[in-house]
Amino acid sequence: MQFILTTPQGIILQQNIRKITLETLDGYYTLLPRHVDFVSAVIPGIVTYLPEQENEKYAACHQGIVVKKGDKITLSVQGAVLSETLPELQERIKTEFKQNEEQRKQLNTAMARLELGLVRGFQQLKGATDVGI
Repeated sequence: MQFILTTPQGIILQQNIRKITLETLDGYYTLLPRHVDFVSAVIPGIVTYLPEQENEKYAACHQGIVVKKGDKITLSVQGAVLSETLPELQERIKTEFKQNEEQRKQLNTAMARLELGLVRGFQQLKGATDVGI
């Protein structure tokens, strides 16, 4: 089966696999080559997949949707982190969470500055109209 993992940024992974296990709103599913075609909403969690000729690998995924049609499985999620092992995945998630948190703080600071500038601009504009300019 061909497994394609996508995020809004693009294709994260495209690989031939023997099976995949993931959690949907309806529960856990293991998809094998002859599994019936299938579409479902995926909840945040760990997706386990078994590439051909390799050991199991892991992907921590945000919510999204999975589509299985024929021998092609497409998993489209908001974000994903890939790893060879579960301990490595845990470490990568921690690192990425820290980076995202720092970016969020910087964004909040920038938004607060923009809002403050906008308020000051309106106050200046109001003061200019009060004087009759």
